[in-house]
Amino acid sequence: MFTRILKLTLLGLIVVLALAWAGDYALVKYRIAAQRNMFADLRVDHVYTSTNKWNQIEWSRGSPDIERCVYSLFPHFGYPPCWYLNQRTMQVTNTD
Repeated sequence: MFTRILKLTLLGLIVVLALAWAGDYALVKYRIAAQRNMFADLRVDHVYTSTNKWNQIEWSRGSPDIERCVYSLFPHFGYPPCWYLNQRTMQVTNTD
């Protein structure tokens, strides 16, 4: 009984997520067709870190990039959503 409820709940969750993605995609396609700008370009700064021989972290700043994002809930057309990219405008990379 418990496994049947769990399977139905999981199936329902998958269906809801698929419908949400499809609706989001249709809305983005409609707005693009209606000549609305659904894309933005954001500046993303890069910072590189490495540990020296005294176990201290050294920081070096990389050149910033301009990344394109889409105004939607989910990623579409190979671009991340703008709400997600706005929270990650500084990307730290460990070079060790």
